[in-house]
Amino acid sequence: MRVAFLHPNMGIGGAEQLVVNLAMSCKKLGWYVKIFTPAYDPSRALEQVKNGTIDLEVRGSFFPKKLFGKFHAFCEYIRMTLAAIYLILFGGDYDLVIVDQIPLPLPLLNIRFKTFFYCHYPDKLLCTQRASLLKKIYRFFIDSIEEITMWFAHEIAVNSRYTLGIYRNNFKILSKFRRHLPQVIYPCIDPADYQKSNFAKVQLLQINGIAESMKDKDLNAVRVMASLNRFEHKKNVVLALKAYLKFMDFLKNKKSNAEAEKHILIIAGGYDNEVPECRESLEQLQALVQSSEWSKNIFMLKNISGEERAILLNTANVMMYTPKNEHFGIVPVEGMLSGAMVICHKSGGPLESVKDGVTGYLLDNEDEEKWAEKLMIFFDDKSNFDEQGMNNRIIKERLKKHVVDNFSVDKMMRDMKELWENRLGGKVVGESETKKD
Repeated sequence: MRVAFLHPNMGIGGAEQLVVNLAMSCKKLGWYVKIFTPAYDPSRALEQVKNGTIDLEVRGSFFPKKLFGKFHAFCEYIRMTLAAIYLILFGGDYDLVIVDQIPLPLPLLNIRFKTFFYCHYPDKLLCTQRASLLKKIYRFFIDSIEEITMWFAHEIAVNSRYTLGIYRNNFKILSKFRRHLPQVIYPCIDPADYQKSNFAKVQLLQINGIAESMKDKDLNAVRVMASLNRFEHKKNVVLALKAYLKFMDFLKNKKSNAEAEKHILIIAGGYDNEVPECRESLEQLQALVQSSEWSKNIFMLKNISGEERAILLNTANVMMYTPKNEHFGIVPVEGMLSGAMVICHKSGGPLESVKDGVTGYLLDNEDEEKWAEKLMIFFDDKSNFDEQGMNNRIIKERLKKHVVDNFSVDKMMRDMKELWENRLGGKVVGESETKKD
């Protein structure tokens, strides 16, 4: 099997992580994998791409990302089409081409290849600013192209049952006339990537921006709450901050100031200074922190490294995941595998990834007091922690088993094998057949 991926921008976001993990699941089946993309920055890329584990080729990058500061979607469509034309003419032979996010190249790719479209979420629902008549006309054509060109995919998959419901409600023609609904293939993670060493609270000092304030603390007594998301309003990180502040007030009033001081909040995420929303989101958070008496216990980190991210995941006792109606949300899964209990909004993907009361807590509101109460329940039980201040072995094993059984790269590998054999009419050649050939 030879498989090509076509993706608009191989950065470090959740969509890119999904593509890389999907590619790794294909490699585990013994398939050859290569990613084609019009945008790639080695300084902001995932490790498997940077170190050459997955082959990558940049094509279509000469076309601008924007025209006159606008028409971003149009330019992305053109760049992806140019990359697809290169793939068709010069990219080589492939049994399957996997496209995600932008379906426009599918009719062209069908000239030579079987195609599979992975639908993270309908693009037409991601663009909500349509005030002007010109923007409405522009988006009408973009939205129509999205549904029409998705029709050409030999097979479609979605990242959650939640997204499947959105697909059915918003792609009426596809839902009614395609042979069957998309298959749900959950985003996955590779447990091997998260178990490279034994982590301890002292490693928090290796994260830039934390060491100076933490060096004199008894780190084994420190309890860590974390939020790992991009600095965007829709991620609602402000809820995590307000919940933490309310929790600290609870501790101070019910126990002591000294007890409260043992609990810290780390907010980390992707940040682009050229994006106004990023600046606005960060400024909103900073204003709340500066007005709080707990400002020395709160850390806000931008664009942390892969090593720092691993330390944060593995030393957090609780991961707060605040977006509402998230399409899937890989952070709760990463947190659970790394040993952190998670608190999520009871909507979207977390409804499928988190077992309420077992691997975390699901809350159907955005009331910081209710979130703080869940924090109190968990942190008030001293038996939840070992002598190093980490979550105890029983909790970690329960969380790990849940992820490995349902969201590991091996599970995605089995899903891909099933999709190829049962829906795309292919056959995975076994070892004996390979030797015979």
